[in-house]
Amino acid sequence: MSKDVQDLSHSLEKTQITENQVNKPTETKVAEQTTSRNQDETNTSNSRKQENSRQFQADMPTFDFHRFLEQMKEPSAGPIARYTKGFISAFHRREAWTVNEQVKFIQDFLNFTYVKMRDCDVWRDISEKEFENAKEGMEKLVMNRLFNVTFSPNTMDDKEKDDILHHKIKIFRWIREKHLDIPVTADNDSFLTFAEAELVKMNNYKAPRDKLICILNCCKVIFGLMKHMEGDEGADVFLPLLIYVVIRANPPRLISNVQYISRFRNPDHLRSEAGYYLTNLMGAIEFIETMDASSLSVTQEEFEA
Repeated sequence: MSKDVQDLSHSLEKTQITENQVNKPTETKVAEQTTSRNQDETNTSNSRKQENSRQFQADMPTFDFHRFLEQMKEPSAGPIARYTKGFISAFHRREAWTVNEQVKFIQDFLNFTYVKMRDCDVWRDISEKEFENAKEGMEKLVMNRLFNVTFSPNTMDDKEKDDILHHKIKIFRWIREKHLDIPVTADNDSFLTFAEAELVKMNNYKAPRDKLICILNCCKVIFGLMKHMEGDEGADVFLPLLIYVVIRANPPRLISNVQYISRFRNPDHLRSEAGYYLTNLMGAIEFIETMDASSLSVTQEEFEA
């Protein structure tokens, strides 16, 4: 693993998802790169690492799902546990749902429950930061239980769009950096491989927050690579790099994941840094869906070859 990517990996650990009920994804292995640098380059590298350490701090606070589950076991949380169990049962009993109805029903329940949680002894006197952890825990608990009926629902065409996008990306796997006007550096492959792995991790998780963190981490890695590009070359390549990562990774169920996050993640958190990255991922998907020769640095003959 290259040193800069290793530093980035350690920084991203601050945003990794911890959940006892989900198998942890295999750690990304990035090919180690051997480069010879003079003393001036070494000093520059050290400066970059310090910048990376500041850059790759997530905008999301540390989340402790286990702590929330322990709080739910407290006697004063009994009413909340009963509300939640009844809500999940009622949700599963209803057969005909539109997506908009699902979104409204879940958000109304969560907003109602957050107010009731503050009346419980276990949450009454804790700080806003600690209570935010409890709210995140409740969203995750509910969405984990409702995942099978809210992810890529039968009433929508998410699955069909997934298949179309996946097939189109397979056709265009020949695309390289030059076709998207991306500068090539010695660091590209290691960073891009790392970014791919973060994006693909979305399918290891059920909660919208956990999936969104995978997108956040993918984009943080891309910004790490941009720091290694000379001068102005790296200034305007974030979206092309994200497009290229999507093409390289071709993650299954990408549109379903993006739609699921958009529908069921707390709207307040979609106005954050991570929400900005989600919007960019949507833009990358749209670019790929409509991509033709005029979208790339390639001739029509090369495109059709």
